[in-house]
Amino acid sequence: MSQPVAAISVIVSTRNRADSLRLLLASLDLIDAPGVPYEVVVADNDSDDDTPRVLREWREGGNERVTLRVLERGKSRALNAAIAASRGEVLAFLDDDVLAERRWLAEIWHHFASHDCVAAQGAVLWPPAAEQDPALRARLERYGTLVRIEHPADSGRARLTGINIALRRHTLAVVGGFDVRLGPGASGHSEDFELSTRIRKLGGQIDFIPGARVRHQMEPTLLTDDYFRAHHRRVGRSRYVHKRNSLLFSILPNLALAALAWAAHALSGNRERQYRAHGRLLHYGEMLRLRWRSGQGPG
Repeated sequence: MSQPVAAISVIVSTRNRADSLRLLLASLDLIDAPGVPYEVVVADNDSDDDTPRVLREWREGGNERVTLRVLERGKSRALNAAIAASRGEVLAFLDDDVLAERRWLAEIWHHFASHDCVAAQGAVLWPPAAEQDPALRARLERYGTLVRIEHPADSGRARLTGINIALRRHTLAVVGGFDVRLGPGASGHSEDFELSTRIRKLGGQIDFIPGARVRHQMEPTLLTDDYFRAHHRRVGRSRYVHKRNSLLFSILPNLALAALAWAAHALSGNRERQYRAHGRLLHYGEMLRLRWRSGQGPG
């Protein structure tokens, strides 16, 4: 990776996840070279744990490793700063709590070199322990807070889930960067969904790359009722922010439908679908609360 210009920039935003970040960076050290120059850019969003030391030691371990510190809170701000500091024509984004499989980056480059898409979603798999532990798998399916994304090779996508995505730099030049009102450190979620909405509105093609695989690291605190409730309330706050102009008459009907679905699944004993309906109840309930607080009523 000694060439002056990178064809691919791997971009990671992180905050106060030193242990999981260390594991992610170790996995990136083991990936297959894609056959073109690449760099890794990590934006530290003002961490106050061991993250600065982890990044300092990692940066000294090789070439084409870029770190920056973004003091203003918000994942979207950190991502936008990392994009500005990067040089790649293809930008590959990872969350800081996954592990990249060996072919991850090579598969991304091969796909963008041979397809006309402007953006793509990579596969996101559950932790390996879920394959051996039926009880863990059942909890993952019930809560749905660790996303799993696996589709056939030719699947198109209507949205991006930012755990593992890639975009052409030109795409962001056309549609703009991540919305700083959204995402962790701001409203909580949906910076990826909102970006994909802008891409689709301009007719951009979003592909799926099954070979570009990452796996979640195991974080037990994500599989609790408390986290489930907090997660879906954050989803509601984020949807309220970026859908505010299209909320008229939408919250109450969706809230009612979610309540009916919850009751039906409770009666049928389908606990997984009942939890999904409960999640929708929580996030539409949060949207309703925010609308009432704004003095606009429930519409």
